[in-house]
Amino acid sequence: MRVLIAGAGIAGLSAARALEMKGVECEVVERRERPPTEGAGIFLLGNAARALGDLGLLDEVRSVAYPIASQRILSPSGSVLNDVRTANVWKDCGPCLALSRQSLAGILENSLNPGTVNYGLEAVSTVSGGDKRIVRFSDAREREYDLVIGAAGVNSPLRSAVFGPNAARQIDISCWRLVVRNNGEIDGWTAMIGKGRTLLGIPISERETYIYADCRSSEFDDGSVDVLKRLFGDFAGPLGPIVTALDPDTAVHRAVLQEVPARRWVADRCVLIGDAAHASSPSMAQGAGMAIEDAVVLAELVTKGGSIEGILQRFHEARIGRVAWVQKKSRARDKLRTGSSTIRNAVLRLFGDSLYRRTYEPLTHPLLS
Repeated sequence: MRVLIAGAGIAGLSAARALEMKGVECEVVERRERPPTEGAGIFLLGNAARALGDLGLLDEVRSVAYPIASQRILSPSGSVLNDVRTANVWKDCGPCLALSRQSLAGILENSLNPGTVNYGLEAVSTVSGGDKRIVRFSDAREREYDLVIGAAGVNSPLRSAVFGPNAARQIDISCWRLVVRNNGEIDGWTAMIGKGRTLLGIPISERETYIYADCRSSEFDDGSVDVLKRLFGDFAGPLGPIVTALDPDTAVHRAVLQEVPARRWVADRCVLIGDAAHASSPSMAQGAGMAIEDAVVLAELVTKGGSIEGILQRFHEARIGRVAWVQKKSRARDKLRTGSSTIRNAVLRLFGDSLYRRTYEPLTHPLLS
């Protein structure tokens, strides 16, 4: 079987690893000229860790990651709204881990056969060619494949080429992502939630902390560090002072958040995975988790054999309920955290632990029955 994977992000690299483990050779193309040297943090919940175990990479990831066993939510003044021992929910599934995005991508790519990833090359269009899929590349070459996997993110060119106009929609939240020196005050997942604003800190090593901040897009302005400091400068410790002390030239990744509705992203010998198929708000911290799970499930179904059409249909059926759940709960969490402070604070204080368990427990279930 000849397989093309378009995109060398977490989803594409995971798919290549999963398929190569099953003896299926892959070609991965990436429009960037080289692997990214920058990168903020990434938080992996227990289901993502379990999927990395299926890829044979969990021990390596754990060796460079920071273990996260709790989730703490504070008000902007620093009062505790909820403090849940998340490890209890995930104990039979996998550990919760935080690390740099660059480290995770590096581990995935280094696990692949030499020459698997081709940088500076993009799959720009594709058409069905009977028993093959014909792909045209940015260098004007055309090649045939038995299966094409679109993993180029929320603005995937292949999604538009195969399934029509861009399905991604903005969700009125814009964000900043950056890595700062660990100040020693944050030892777990720690969020501070204000009126339409969220500030999150997660240690990714003994020395570094990943900072995520978001607000309504109408407040984002030019997304500068000055805007970030203005919006969150009145937040108390432990996170507010970190933002206040930022240098204006701090390296920051900015984004307007988008969602790609979970639906049947399967066509003749073509399938979308990861954010290309189901990007959502990061409030469930499941972007990487769903992408790695996609890779594991797809490779397992390919190995079981059958027609490509049947494999892709079974993949859709195996994944649609799970990713739709994540998107539904992401929207609910966004609605809660951006709504009335009085209602939100009361809900988190009274029901925070049970809400966490009900939200995440379904993701501890096996990927394939």
